[in-house]
Amino acid sequence: MSDPALLHPMEPVSAAVVLAADEPKELAAFYAALVQASASPGFSAAHWRVLLPQMGWLELYRPSRQRALPPGRGRLSLCLKRQGGAAALTRWMEQALALGAQRLEEPRQEAFGHEVWLLDPEGNGLLLLMSAA
Repeated sequence: MSDPALLHPMEPVSAAVVLAADEPKELAAFYAALVQASASPGFSAAHWRVLLPQMGWLELYRPSRQRALPPGRGRLSLCLKRQGGAAALTRWMEQALALGAQRLEEPRQEAFGHEVWLLDPEGNGLLLLMSAA
């Protein structure tokens, strides 16, 4: 257990979603377009950032050649959520597809809203979700 004196109880904790990318600048541009934000350079040419509304930062980086991460869909996926219905989801999905995403399955209605599963341009799982509330 850590020493409680090392942690100040009022010190805020921040969080970010981190995605490995072969082309971080291009993948950052993809996500920035989907959330109507801007991509900005990070700490190096291999690091880019997108501010996700009401979520914090999406950090995109190219892994070290010594610790390569193979592309592919794992169990962790980014979920981007807006309010709206089926028509709004279709428009958002079409935007994502035009930007280079791939559809994994047809959009569907669930108890919590309308959703569609995609792969981003580098093969990462992406869920677009429209909720009624």
